[in-house]
Amino acid sequence: MLGALAEVEGQLIAAQTELEGLRQIYTDSNVRVRSVQARIAELRRQLQKMGGKAGSTDETAPPATDDLYPAIRELPILGVTYADLFRRTKVEEAVFETLTKQYELARVEEARETPSVKVLDEGDVPEKKSFPPRMVLMLLGTSFAVALGCGWIVAVVRWRQIEPDSPGKALAEDVLQTMKRNLSWNHRRGSRGKDAA
Repeated sequence: MLGALAEVEGQLIAAQTELEGLRQIYTDSNVRVRSVQARIAELRRQLQKMGGKAGSTDETAPPATDDLYPAIRELPILGVTYADLFRRTKVEEAVFETLTKQYELARVEEARETPSVKVLDEGDVPEKKSFPPRMVLMLLGTSFAVALGCGWIVAVVRWRQIEPDSPGKALAEDVLQTMKRNLSWNHRRGSRGKDAA
């Protein structure tokens, strides 16, 4: 009986909380508001029926014929104190469970409504290219290629004009042949190492 009383009182507090939330959105003539008000009235009537009338504190009076259990007010003094503490605990548990469920549902609803990516400013196609300037790149590349080609031609012509018995030309040819031998030797050594592996 005490557990039922605590559960009814917890449902009453949860219904009152729901009513306050609905009143912020709807008027008192709304169907939802009126249904919650009717549920609150029924819960209060059940609480009054289970708790007993305020004037019926006489323990010798017989219980009402339609009640299955005696009212809480008809219990002894210590039983009433224990019942009050027990009922308060159950009420707080019921309110905590109800509010926890509502909180979890609100979190799920908020996570579902919040988009994962929010576009602040949509990108547009630029009207004019700013960087790199293609014409400058083309002119620089062309002039570099022309300068390199002219330098190569001048170097080849001067090399051919140098006499074959010149010591500078002999030294340059000797250095080039030594470099070619070293490069070919390293290349052959690397290919042998790959074959052995």
